[in-house]
Amino acid sequence: MFKFIKFFISKFNSSRYIIKGKCKCCGECCRNIVFLIGENYIQSPEQFELMKRWDKKYNHFFISGKNEKGALLFTCKSLGDDNRCKDYFFRSIYCRKYPKLDKKIILGGYETFDKCGYEFVIDKKFSEYLK
Repeated sequence: MFKFIKFFISKFNSSRYIIKGKCKCCGECCRNIVFLIGENYIQSPEQFELMKRWDKKYNHFFISGKNEKGALLFTCKSLGDDNRCKDYFFRSIYCRKYPKLDKKIILGGYETFDKCGYEFVIDKKFSEYLK
């Protein structure tokens, strides 16, 4: 019963986020990709090789750097010089779902890129829906 009350109170006080905007074709989302292994971001080329063996969709990306938190950054191999996908019809599932509004993204403090046309905004507090 306590878990139910705790859940209800957290939902009552939490905010609902929504995605607004549209793609500006800046290519930032195709150049600064991070992937998770369980709860942690990929931080070594060896981890990435394991991911590629586990799931072939990761062969569609290459390592392009590291961010300030130590996570590897990846770039999509289909990104053209004009910031458009050269293989749009057969693009990866990662690309099809972008921007995905995920609790880990919001709780991790991540936002969309500065040049990106998308943004995460608070829709309404849960209590406002009840009114």
